[in-house]
Amino acid sequence: ATLYHWDLPAALQDAGGWAVRDTAGRFADYAEATARVLGDRVASWATLNEPWCAAHLGHQAGVHAPGVRDDAIAVAAAHHLLLAHGLGVEALRGAQAREVGIVINPAPVWPASDEADDQDAARLFDGVLNRWWLDAVVQGRYPSDVLEAFDAVADLSVIRDGDPTIIGAPLDWLGVNFYRPE
Repeated sequence: ATLYHWDLPAALQDAGGWAVRDTAGRFADYAEATARVLGDRVASWATLNEPWCAAHLGHQAGVHAPGVRDDAIAVAAAHHLLLAHGLGVEALRGAQAREVGIVINPAPVWPASDEADDQDAARLFDGVLNRWWLDAVVQGRYPSDVLEAFDAVADLSVIRDGDPTIIGAPLDWLGVNFYRPE
């Protein structure tokens, strides 16, 4: 069962959506309530499906809901989605959920050429598309080069002490939706 597949309730979006920390806590409440009601019938839980899409397609490119085009909001959303995942893992485990994981959509990133600018761009895109999510959930940390890039466009004070540990809570499985190289 997937708890979040880009379907944030309008009331939460009206209150700031993934740009605000409170949404992560509300997600944890939802995860716990859902697991308590359905836990005896669900063998495996996914906290989030493709959070990169929700963060960047929804809050940076504006092509998915909520249709926002703001780099700083996208970074806050990316962190709060991962925080929601970590808090959701805790809530599901507290409700005796059997298996817990997350589904991401990584892709190999290939530079357009051997030129240094293309190599640098590919490394950064790999960081945003892949390493931001994988390093956080598997290693409990964000990649330093991506943090540096995000610091140029966003307020990183949204990342509080202890958040990476919550986000990196042990998982039973990691789902991968693979579509194509980038």
